Amino acid sequence: MIGCNYWALPNMGKMHLMKLCDINNKSYTKTAGRYYFYKRNKKVQETFFVRKGESKVETRVKTKTEVLETHRYLQDAHNSSFEERENLITEYFGNLDERHPPDILMKDKDPVDVFFTNKWFAELQKHFPVTPSGNYLETFLEPYILSNTRCIRPIVDELCDVDIVFNPLTIMGKGVFDAPDISEVDELERYVLSIYKSRKNILPYKENLIDCFASKLKRAKIIKEDKNVIWRHLDGFVRNFRKLEKYLQHKGIEITYFNMDTDDYKEIFGFDYDIPRDTTHPGNYPERDEYEKVAKEYVIIRDMKDMRRRNRLRDRIQ
Repeated sequence: MIGCNYWALPNMGKMHLMKLCDINNKSYTKTAGRYYFYKRNKKVQETFFVRKGESKVETRVKTKTEVLETHRYLQDAHNSSFEERENLITEYFGNLDERHPPDILMKDKDPVDVFFTNKWFAELQKHFPVTPSGNYLETFLEPYILSNTRCIRPIVDELCDVDIVFNPLTIMGKGVFDAPDISEVDELERYVLSIYKSRKNILPYKENLIDCFASKLKRAKIIKEDKNVIWRHLDGFVRNFRKLEKYLQHKGIEITYFNMDTDDYKEIFGFDYDIPRDTTHPGNYPERDEYEKVAKEYVIIRDMKDMRRRNRLRDRIQ
């Protein structure tokens, strides 16, 4: 399998692909919020971050420990639907500002050691799942570690030495949600792009536009908003997709388009084993019909036939 980069916007199949990587014993690199990267190879996970007050990357090895006693949330979430998992988070850990590991576990310990070392990881799993919320973990660690845009250059080669790079923009010091600037190129970006051009660059898109936009509305939870607010939100998603597509074309990166609805994961990514597409899809969730109705109205109003740039001259997105 040739190394590849997965140029996906948020909520565009990364969770599904990571499950396939685990099943097929493929390595990958992913950013976790703004503060650290992790590199996964089978069950060994290396975490890269920079502490406050320091200027070099620190690497901790965190093993995906198989423990007999896990937090009940992990057991319940494993057998729950996508929608039920969101409710379980609140049930077990409260609202976002209330979520924190037990004080008895954190007492007299360095929070970075608790989250990023083998010594405390298994114990943490028993009392508190490591990421019941990515936003929470980022907020919790913010006082202790720097943004991962600092000091990336020395670890670029190591981060890219994997089967799949998720969130490729972050290794160039750019945010996941940033619209990449075509005109500005710094030394880090130039070096990373030279590596990316030797890899397969996959841009996932959805052929089923109604399903795509319905899932975006569900994620944003804005179904009850004014229609103009909803249209602006969906327009923003399409614009960001096309800006990313334009950026790759402008930088001379050959794009392999991946139709998330019909293309073969084994063929595109070189996997031996596959899983059903609905494994990580929310499926039948409350208000699905309402989300799809609004999504269909948007597709009609915008005369949307394809979310890619090839359709930009005919649809009504400026």
